[in-house]
Amino acid sequence: MSRWRFPLPDGSLNRTRLVAVAIGGLALLTELPQLGNIERSAQYVRLAGLSILTLLLVLIHTHLRRRSSWWTVVPVPVLIAIGGAGLKDPVASTALALAATIVLSLYGSTKLWVARLLGALIAVPVANAISPMSGDRYMPWNSPTVIGVLPQILLMSVLTRGIYLAMIRQEGAAARESLLARAGLAMLGVTDGEQIRALGRRVAGEMLALSPGVVMLVLRRRPGGFYISTAAGAPAELRGRELGEEAIIDRDVLVELMPGFREWQLDSLGAEFDVADVYIAVGSRRRIPTDVLDAVRNLSHQVILAEKGCQAHAELEHRAHHDHLTQLPTRAKFVQAIGDALARPACTAVLNVDLDDFKQVNDRYGHGAGDELLVQVAARMTAVTAGRGVAARLGGDEFAVLLTDLAGPFEAERVAGLLCATLAAPVTLTAATVTVGASIGVAVAEPGVTVTELIRRADMAMYAAKSGGKNRTEAFQHPLIGEPQVLVAGSSHE
Repeated sequence: MSRWRFPLPDGSLNRTRLVAVAIGGLALLTELPQLGNIERSAQYVRLAGLSILTLLLVLIHTHLRRRSSWWTVVPVPVLIAIGGAGLKDPVASTALALAATIVLSLYGSTKLWVARLLGALIAVPVANAISPMSGDRYMPWNSPTVIGVLPQILLMSVLTRGIYLAMIRQEGAAARESLLARAGLAMLGVTDGEQIRALGRRVAGEMLALSPGVVMLVLRRRPGGFYISTAAGAPAELRGRELGEEAIIDRDVLVELMPGFREWQLDSLGAEFDVADVYIAVGSRRRIPTDVLDAVRNLSHQVILAEKGCQAHAELEHRAHHDHLTQLPTRAKFVQAIGDALARPACTAVLNVDLDDFKQVNDRYGHGAGDELLVQVAARMTAVTAGRGVAARLGGDEFAVLLTDLAGPFEAERVAGLLCATLAAPVTLTAATVTVGASIGVAVAEPGVTVTELIRRADMAMYAAKSGGKNRTEAFQHPLIGEPQVLVAGSSHE
C-alpha cells in the first residue's frame, strides 16, 4: 500500500506562501493565551479573541484563493487593533501585525500592499491607545516602546515584499523560458509557414498573459505600408489592420491604435530598420520590463528562423522534384501525383507527349535554341492544362500530362487534341522561328489499374501515334479477353 503524502503546491512562490501562512497562523494562535488585559471587560476579551481567530481565517482564505482583494484593507487593521487591545501586553499586537503583513505581502498589487502596510502600522498604536496598560505599567500609544516596533514591521514587510517580487520575476522568467523551449521543439520539422505563424501567435499570447499590461504587435511589410499579422495581449480585431509607412517612425500611430499604452519599443529583428520586412512592436502602460522584451524578441527570432527554414525546405523540395530548365515536375513527382489521383474516385487520364523533330532544332540551331524551345513548350503545356491537371517533363523532349476529375474519356481526348494543335503552332526562338509537332498517347484509368500500367498504356499509345505519322494523338483502349490490344486512332494535326 502506497503511503499517503500531503500534496505540496506547485512553484516556489506558492510553497513560500504555504510556509508563511502556517507560521503566521501559529503566531496568531500563540497570542490567544495572552488575552486578558486588566482594563478590558470579559466581553471585550472574548471579542479580541474572536478578532484574532477572524484574522487567522482571513489569512487562510487569502492563501486558498491565492489572491487578495481591496476589501481586506480596512478589516485587517481593525482586527489587529481590537485583538491587540485585548492582550495582557498590547505591545504584543506587534506579533499580530507582523503575521498579517508578512503573509499578505505575498499577494496583491503594490498599491494594495502599501495600503495594508499603512493600516498595520496604524493598528499597533491604536491597540495601545485603547488599552494603555501593559501589565502593571502604563504604556501610551506614542511611547518609544510602541513607536520603536513600527520600523520592525515596516522592515519585515518590505523584505517579504521584495522576496515576493523576486519570486514573481523568477517564475515569470522560468515560465517564459519553458514556453520558448516548447515552441522551439514544436517548430522543428514544420514545413508550413502559416502553421509556424499560428504557433508563434499562440505562444506569444501565452507569454504575454504572464505579463498583464504588455502587448505585442507584429507588423509585416506590404506595398504602401504594413499590416498587423499578430496581436498578442491586444484586441483580436487588430489582426489584419493596415498601417501606413509612418507606423515605424511615429509612435503616436501605435498609441492611437492602443489607447493607454504610452511606452512602445520597435525591433526590426536584426534587419536594416528602414527596409525590414518584419517588425515587432511591444507596448506597455508603464516601462516595458526588459526580461519580457527579451523573451518576445527571442520568440520572434524563433518564428523568423522557422519561416526561413520552411522557405529553404520548399526550395529544396522544388529543386528535387522539378526540372531545372522548364520548372515542370519531374518523373518522381509526376508518378506520385498519379498515385494520389488514382486513390480518388474520379476519372483520370495520362497523356504521354513526345516532341516531333526536336533533334533537328538542336542540330541546326544548337542546344541553346533547343533549351529555349523546351521552355516555350512547357509554357504552352501549362497554359493548356491549367485547371485540368499537371504537366511534367520526363526527360529530354518527352513530357506527360495528368488530367484529373474528367467528365469522361472524351474530355481527355479533347484536351489531347487541343494540346497537339497548340504545340504544332510556330515557336519564335532567338535564332529562328521553328515548327515542331508532338505525338500524344492517351490512356484513361480504369478501376484497379496501377500507376505503372497506366503510364505503360500512355507510352504505347504515344508510340502508336508517332508511327502513324507524327503530330497526332492516339487513345489506348483496353482489349477484350482473347483479343489483341487495340489503339484507337486520333486526329492528325499536320
